[in-house]
Amino acid sequence: MGKPLTKDSKMECSRHGLRRPAFICSHLQHGRGIGFFEGDGDDPEWPFRSAWCRSCNDVFEEQGVWNDVSEGHARIMAICEGCLEEIEARNR
Repeated sequence: MGKPLTKDSKMECSRHGLRRPAFICSHLQHGRGIGFFEGDGDDPEWPFRSAWCRSCNDVFEEQGVWNDVSEGHARIMAICEGCLEEIEARNR
């Protein structure tokens, strides 16, 4: 098992080097123009950028919260913040 995440956590990306982790729905990884929704970043317990596509946002709104159904649809994955910036540009 890996180390627990802290506000100072970093990850090694083959393209961007040592960067902060970010979390996305799996649909965004290779998506284009599928929407880009991002958390507000106001949770001190979760200091990482998190983003999801339009489809995941629809499921989230139906459920009213992130739960087993909405998270199961999203299939969250970790990437670096550099990759997140590229993904955001492709999907906004």
